[in-house]
Amino acid sequence: MKYRRVELLVLVASREIKDGEVVVIGQGIPMAAGAIAKKLHAPNSIILTEAGMVDIEPFQNLEDIADPGASIGYSYQIDLFEVFTTIVNRGFCDICILGVAQIDKYGNINSTIIGNYLNYGRKDIRLSGSGGANEFAGHANRTVYTVVGGKFAEKLDYITSPGWLNGGDSRRKAGLPGGPSAVISTQGIFRFHEKTKEMYLSGIFPQTTIEDIKKNIPWELKTAEDFGKEFEKIEPPTVEELKFLREFDPILGIGGNTGRRLQSQVLPVYYERGASNE
Repeated sequence: MKYRRVELLVLVASREIKDGEVVVIGQGIPMAAGAIAKKLHAPNSIILTEAGMVDIEPFQNLEDIADPGASIGYSYQIDLFEVFTTIVNRGFCDICILGVAQIDKYGNINSTIIGNYLNYGRKDIRLSGSGGANEFAGHANRTVYTVVGGKFAEKLDYITSPGWLNGGDSRRKAGLPGGPSAVISTQGIFRFHEKTKEMYLSGIFPQTTIEDIKKNIPWELKTAEDFGKEFEKIEPPTVEELKFLREFDPILGIGGNTGRRLQSQVLPVYYERGASNE
């Protein structure tokens, strides 16, 4: 069955979630990864949103962090402050999944601005900002990043959320627990060296070469083989996984403007068809 690279990215990200884990998830692609994990291989995982909806059962991707219409049967509701203080900052968050606009070799991320923060001009691009990403990346036991429209950068335009800072033990010296464990792009999966904390290529997507990946990396990228490790085997999506994913988010990975245009065309037909079948 044919699949898109962004669909494989979501499934690879979902496999980072283990059954029974507490999972804080960002919007869009990270939420799709959490939903498919809970549905297919981690049914006892507890997904919560930044807005405080705990143990949600999403049946479609959320429009925003407090979208109750996209969830059923969540266990309880707390506020944003309690998400940080009661769960995340006390070490109860096993894993968080976040999308990035820029990421460097140590897993520090920028989701604030592409360009000059202090002298903002017409060529600069303002992004969504931190939201809860700084707290999540700073205190979750593991952080997984997804890179779809974002880029790898030698130097970030702005540091929104901490990764391994300057590498080595710099994160621990800053008093931060946890740290990034994986970065997943539409070409492969990256992990971090145990001592240096520098990112290296750990697995390659089908129909992709190391040379293809290195074209998008502005530093001298190391691979698993440089450390005597084998590349991770990346399993292709199953029919069951693709069926769930496409029902959960039919316009997955499509830009906002294009997605809204498609929705305006498709939804009236969808509801008309549904009404006629009742």
